[in-house]
Amino acid sequence: MSSSLCGSVCKSNACDTRIHYDEARYVWTIEDFDSLEAKGRQLHSPAFPSVTNTQVQWELALNLNSTKANGHIGIGIYLSTDTSYEKAKKIFAKTVFSILNEESKEEYSQTTTIKEFSNENVLNISSISKFIRKDEKFRNKFLLNNTLKIRCEVKFSDVEDIIRSSHQCEFHLELPKCNFSKNFVSLFENQEFTDVVISVNGKDFPAHKVALAARSPVFHAMFKHNTKENQLNRVDIEDINEQVVGEMLKYIYSGKCANLDMFAGQLLAAADKYDLYRLKMMCANSLLERLTVENAVRVLALADMHGVNELKNEVIKFIVSKPTEVFATEGWKSIRSNFMLADEVSVALARRCVSNN
Repeated sequence: MSSSLCGSVCKSNACDTRIHYDEARYVWTIEDFDSLEAKGRQLHSPAFPSVTNTQVQWELALNLNSTKANGHIGIGIYLSTDTSYEKAKKIFAKTVFSILNEESKEEYSQTTTIKEFSNENVLNISSISKFIRKDEKFRNKFLLNNTLKIRCEVKFSDVEDIIRSSHQCEFHLELPKCNFSKNFVSLFENQEFTDVVISVNGKDFPAHKVALAARSPVFHAMFKHNTKENQLNRVDIEDINEQVVGEMLKYIYSGKCANLDMFAGQLLAAADKYDLYRLKMMCANSLLERLTVENAVRVLALADMHGVNELKNEVIKFIVSKPTEVFATEGWKSIRSNFMLADEVSVALARRCVSNN
């Protein structure tokens, strides 16, 4: 094998023969996804080199609106025009595409079959036409702050059998557990290195601007500009009680909420105010799981007030399935003054009656 592709070296489990392959790794961060999707364009990543050899470079392509993909995103990899190894040579590659969550951990992945590439045809592409469906789960779980993060790991060699069997000789050292989240929470709990105070009805919560700004676009804007809060290093909150603010801050630092069910309605309002979308959807799920005839109208009003259309639609379906029971509650009597919301329920009920007939 030529030295140009002799990258990673490992020892086969079956014998002492040493085999050679190279790797390339890249995390592609795609911001303003909705806008790019609306334009229906195909996106191309910057070129990225292999781990050990910059002569071989790769690019990714993302197909957002293929009519053949049936609501899926397509993804592919191809040799970059910046690749400069000899044109007559062929290489074989296998790729793993992954989507990262908000903690930059891999939660979804697919692997391509082995593909032959040649520098004579750099547009030769290895692709997955239906990489992931663009449904609500995708948008809620992976499209965070309208940003998509895709990790690509490609393993390649000029000998096809090496790539075909390379999984047999991979090995990894055991890594210590990552305690980033735990360490981050401890800074809040121990009030270390704090630089801002969140004050609620006389109760102060020392916090960190960088943590608040990283998690909440509202706090980000507040601390980015010359606001009173930024100057005084103090945020006064008067419309949310201290317990709910405490739960919201714990979520900001940990991504978790131990008392979610207890404060779901109030936390939904707080999450809406500070644009904490994931917490907002966690509250919506909690309210939906505990939906009853007695609280359906209250939950409907909350969903409507805070713009959680997914929750609102599910509650309307629930009410329409039990109209007699819900219409007899005090909650329904009080919401009839909200003509637009009452009309939405009435229209949904009328459609159900028509479909049943």
